[in-house]
Amino acid sequence: MAPSEIDSGTNAGRSRLALIVAAGAGAAAASPLLRPLLHAGSAAAASKAQDARILQLVLQLEYTQVAFYEQALRGASLTGELREFAETALGHERQHLTAIKQALGGSAAKRPQFEFGSSTKNRAAFTETAIKLEDIAVSGYNGQATNLTSATLAAAAKIVSVEARHAAWVRAIAGKVAAPDPVDKPLTAKQVLAGLQQIGLRASR
Repeated sequence: MAPSEIDSGTNAGRSRLALIVAAGAGAAAASPLLRPLLHAGSAAAASKAQDARILQLVLQLEYTQVAFYEQALRGASLTGELREFAETALGHERQHLTAIKQALGGSAAKRPQFEFGSSTKNRAAFTETAIKLEDIAVSGYNGQATNLTSATLAAAAKIVSVEARHAAWVRAIAGKVAAPDPVDKPLTAKQVLAGLQQIGLRASR
């Protein structure tokens, strides 16, 4: 898709946004929908520990997404639908991050450092990196789904459905097939961290 098509504020672009995002906006609109994350204490001790380990991994993912979109909105000269995507995704990721930090309480890891390079300074690089990051988010959540207690899984499902809509939206903006595969391949925790490090995640502060 040509840059002019990506940037255009046309009715077609807005219609595509409405179709992709409208159904998922409610799932991320307010943290009360993620309240099950705050009640992991009802699970058995072993399950609580497992949930906590997985939430720490998800925390790194959400930190990365928030930092990536914040920096790109400042430095990548995003306009049109691409900017609208970044602003919308950032708003959702900030809510996800807040909910996960609240669930972990005092044990939540500190915000790490990031080096995103050109991906937050160049619109084309931003688009390709956003696709990779949202794909990691979907596959990362899916990869840990069977390891979560039922209450935490229910909350995570509300997040991953929104991440999937982000992935589809940014692919559509780039002129790519929104859902290229019939199923998503889940990622292990090690694969998620490796992917985030490739994008720009560095050591904690």
